[in-house]
Amino acid sequence: MAASSPPVLLKYVVGIDIAKATFAACLGSIDTTQRLRLGKVAVFANDAAGFEALQRWVASGQTVPACPLWYVVEATGVYYEELAYYLSARQQALSVLLPNKVKHFARSTEQKSKTDALDARLLCRLGLERQLPAWQPLTPAMRQLRSLSRERAALRTQAAQTKTRAHAYAHSYEPDPLALTRLQQRQALFEEQMQAIDEQTAQVVAATPELARKLAQLTSVPGIALLTAVTIVAETSGFALVENERQLASYAGLDVVQRQSGNLARPTAISKRGNARLRTALYLPAVSSLRYNEQQKAFYARLRARSPNGKVGVVAVMRKLLLLTYSLWKNDQSYDPAYHPATAPAQKVAPTPEGAEATQDVPTGTPLEALS
Repeated sequence: MAASSPPVLLKYVVGIDIAKATFAACLGSIDTTQRLRLGKVAVFANDAAGFEALQRWVASGQTVPACPLWYVVEATGVYYEELAYYLSARQQALSVLLPNKVKHFARSTEQKSKTDALDARLLCRLGLERQLPAWQPLTPAMRQLRSLSRERAALRTQAAQTKTRAHAYAHSYEPDPLALTRLQQRQALFEEQMQAIDEQTAQVVAATPELARKLAQLTSVPGIALLTAVTIVAETSGFALVENERQLASYAGLDVVQRQSGNLARPTAISKRGNARLRTALYLPAVSSLRYNEQQKAFYARLRARSPNGKVGVVAVMRKLLLLTYSLWKNDQSYDPAYHPATAPAQKVAPTPEGAEATQDVPTGTPLEALS
């Protein structure tokens, strides 16, 4: 009887749990018999010296240097970014996972305790058991636009809060004139800073001709201004990792979910489990398009005929606008108000599977009602 061949290593994975000053790393491997081997956990400083020490430690633990190596990092605030860009610059395969993804995987294991060392081992095991998407760094222009759009969104929130406080205080009993002046000055400062951010954003876009050209295609859609287009593109990294429309709707939290068990059937609603900044950026353009975009007005009217809740129609228009920007970006074309799918050539955008909800006027199944 012939002896079976020895198992062959398939890949190495380094699971990394990031903190502000340090990070814990665990090196593991998997072979052709699906056997997992998790090594000891080491702790490194979260700086350039620690990154170099990490690579030396990983190299010393690789018994088969030619075997593929992946790093798996959890996106903890902004503390992972320095290491992620360091590894990416050295052509290291890297996956950056959202905390909720790691949390769901942890629930599927028997691990009950939570420490940095255990989290590093968990990330290593996750990388060995799953096929994870590769992380792609943002271009300098895209990274700057994302930072500017998020800064402006935070200032807009603060400006709205200050305006409300100033209005309420001005109508209170015997308000202090100096306090009221300070509130008004604070509000004016927020407005001034938002104007400065708008100017800087325009400069960054103008300095990148190809990006400016493609953003102009998105702003050709009635209701979508430069700020909205920049936010959508920056938050999706230029749709770099988007494979189809359903995935994009899910990333924005605009995918429709249904909850039914036995005789209990709740109204369908959007998941709200995606990027909240995208949903916020799309709300006002959706409302604006109901005044200036004839196609969206007709689409909204059909929904209102089926449901008395106007919020359902606005959310559906938000999703339509998001998918429209994705289509224009991928197909490299401007908005055509006379476009009709029946007469248009095949698109480059990955098709949505049959029965999917992303491109339908209303989802299949239970009618949309309250989207709270």
